[in-house]
Amino acid sequence: MQQVYGLCGYQLRRDAYQQVVHGQEVHFVAQSRPGDVAFFDNDEGRIIHVGLVLEDQKIIHASGEVRIDQLDHYGIYNRDAKRYSHKLRIIKRILE
Repeated sequence: MQQVYGLCGYQLRRDAYQQVVHGQEVHFVAQSRPGDVAFFDNDEGRIIHVGLVLEDQKIIHASGEVRIDQLDHYGIYNRDAKRYSHKLRIIKRILE
């Protein structure tokens, strides 16, 4: 995410838990736009994963490999594994 936003001239910190302080909250997945950033947490509530929102409630993220998966209010749904891989914490709009 740091590199993607850097190409747009916006500097983000390296780690997802540091990046979450940027931008304005998007309250519902249905209100998200391509380019918004979704953050995911673990069972302890720590932000551990990040992805870039695409059209049609899809997300591109890297989890062992770069993937495009479905995004909903629960998180990232991996159709290949038929399960949620990451739990959604918050979506942020960093660039207008």
